[in-house]
Amino acid sequence: MRDSRHQQTSRLVFRVLSVGVCWVVLFSGNAFADSPSSPNSSGNDGCERAEDCFQAAALPKERLGKTLNKEQVLLLKLDRLQRLMERFPATVWAKRAGLLSGVLSLERNPAMAIQFLRTAQQDFPVLDDYIRFWIGEALLNLGDPKQAAGMFESIRQAVPDSFLLKKAAYRAGEAWYQASSCQEAVAWFAKAVELNDREPGTPLALLRRSACQLRDNNVREGRETLMQLWVRFAYSAEAKEAEALLASNLGGEPWVVQSSERYARAQAYLGQSFHAEAIEELRKFLAADPKSPRRAEAKLKLGIAQVRLKQYDDARETFRALVKDGGTESYEATVWLARVYLRQGQGDKLLDLAKMLPTAPLSAEQKGQITLFTGMWLEDQGRFDDAILRYRQVAKVGEPLSQRAEARWRTGWVFYRTARYRDVGDELRPLVDQHDYDFEPQALYWMGRAAELSQQPHTRDLYVQLCQRYVHTYYCQLAREQVELMLSDPHAVEPISPTPLVNGGTPANGETARSVTARAEIGQQSAYRRALELKTLGLDSDATRELAGLIDRYSQDPDVLMALAMMLNEVGAYHHALRLARARFRDKLERTNGIVDPSLWKVAYPTGLLPIIKSQGVKGVDPYLVAAIIREESQYDWQAVSRVGAIGLMQVMPGTASIVAQRLGLPAVGRDDLFDQETNIQIGVHYVEQLLEQFSGNVVLTIASYNAGPLVVRNWVALHPGRSQDEFIELIPYQETRQYVKRVLRSYREYIRLDKAS
Repeated sequence: MRDSRHQQTSRLVFRVLSVGVCWVVLFSGNAFADSPSSPNSSGNDGCERAEDCFQAAALPKERLGKTLNKEQVLLLKLDRLQRLMERFPATVWAKRAGLLSGVLSLERNPAMAIQFLRTAQQDFPVLDDYIRFWIGEALLNLGDPKQAAGMFESIRQAVPDSFLLKKAAYRAGEAWYQASSCQEAVAWFAKAVELNDREPGTPLALLRRSACQLRDNNVREGRETLMQLWVRFAYSAEAKEAEALLASNLGGEPWVVQSSERYARAQAYLGQSFHAEAIEELRKFLAADPKSPRRAEAKLKLGIAQVRLKQYDDARETFRALVKDGGTESYEATVWLARVYLRQGQGDKLLDLAKMLPTAPLSAEQKGQITLFTGMWLEDQGRFDDAILRYRQVAKVGEPLSQRAEARWRTGWVFYRTARYRDVGDELRPLVDQHDYDFEPQALYWMGRAAELSQQPHTRDLYVQLCQRYVHTYYCQLAREQVELMLSDPHAVEPISPTPLVNGGTPANGETARSVTARAEIGQQSAYRRALELKTLGLDSDATRELAGLIDRYSQDPDVLMALAMMLNEVGAYHHALRLARARFRDKLERTNGIVDPSLWKVAYPTGLLPIIKSQGVKGVDPYLVAAIIREESQYDWQAVSRVGAIGLMQVMPGTASIVAQRLGLPAVGRDDLFDQETNIQIGVHYVEQLLEQFSGNVVLTIASYNAGPLVVRNWVALHPGRSQDEFIELIPYQETRQYVKRVLRSYREYIRLDKAS
């Protein structure tokens, strides 16, 4: 009976839905006329089994092309789902097709969506909370907010452990608001904010709460809520509405912004990397309250924001004024001023600043940092002996230990640069003996290079030692390349055995058994069962929510966490999986003392976005290079925002996106557009192509330019002509760019290695 009723409902719903689809196609012109996969086309989409047809409908390959827009892809999905239900009416795949059709129709045809979803409630009890949530959204779209509110509220009783409870609380408040029931709306909004005040719905919740308060003539409370919204969520669209209401002099009182509110608003902007807006607010704060006790703190934040925007002249003056004022913040400002002097090449001013250090009330770490900056400038000027004196000063008295280690490394590097190869080993050996993870790999590598260039007999031993301790690192990759070159040299001083360097191993049976047990443990969780079904439906973000919620539950069980990381990756939760792998299994992935399940490599180096990357049709850009950039830029987090305002998977700057889009003849791309992963990748891939063209296919220079900009990189190339690639990278003056290039190259080579091994 259930299958029969399901078939009848599906046929009835699709008769009505098909009419809507046809009207949309008519009004959209001939968008599908030449498309073999159009909603008007006949045939079976090349599939014979119900499961294959569902995959073709839920995740059509056409969505990765450039011929269909999002609206057309939606119509394509609905058409294919309809045909699946007609061809395979008695299968679970037909039931899934009905459920997915309901989700896809929430806005287009909410009445039909509700019928599909009501039927699915009986077929998919594991998704009861999601189906209730979707029905609530459909009811809202249908204009029935009271029933919608009841549906959102019912989730807590039906599925007490649902990960949708926070989101449902916000939507319940919105439903009651639309029903003009302010008492219930305010209560639910308060509950929602208490559960999670960083939910994307918080600004709207505050705006609705203020409207209710004003409606009930509680003007004071309404103003306070609007101010809270304007201050804490300054970057939101709702904050602009709040500003307009406050400026209208609610209750007949003029709106006066307190300095503390202005400062808090600036901090909200800084938290979201809206540096230009933060600078404006900080300046207003400084102008309005010359006696504020937070004035020095605000100046420091202003200068740092200016540095983030590369407004170095403004930042220099801000830090100078702060240093002149004195006080605790002036100490940190002195370090930032030294950094700006170094970035702008103002060595004389940097040296003058360093002369003041013996009597300056700075900490040992702050003095050491400025002394390091001074040494770097002297090194850039070719004053190597003077640079060594500065570095050795820090190596002796710097704080903390990591600062002393950096100074020792820089001394050894200067010895290498000046061809004093035998001094390199003496200087860097203590870093190796201390097993300093941050410096030991590069110390071993450059000791090996120095030994090689001075024709010492222990060259290969240093490379082998490096790869035995740090097998999957950037420097081990370089060491392998050097050994290959040595093997190919018929005039090598020492005979070199072709025995390969350490490659890692495979997991023992016991470890494999633990992985199977851990997967079974996770498989018993309702969240996992929900995630599996959501993933099957192609609802990856919802599947991610379910599995990500299990991380805290198993935070103390490494075997379960390893299995969970693999399962997160399998459902497309690449960011959560990668973060978990890096946080808990970095040793096992980068050293040889942790032989792991080979599946963990798939977690550490995700390939799930390769189809989107390849679909851009850009020749000459290796998809693995783009994957490596995504891995190091955002860790596969499509919501990522950097401290300088770069957005999304490939951390694209909005200004760069506009230029690339214009070059490609695309519509204007705004900041919010860059959070869409396909748009972000499209812009990012074409920018990589542009950089590769500028640098004649040189991958290292392309990677460096992606981070620092092509003009700066060209200057570096001119400063260091004839240098080998490994030396050029080590000579990059921007520490951020230098480390970035190493990370991306390492990931790129690992992607290639894993591809060959598969």
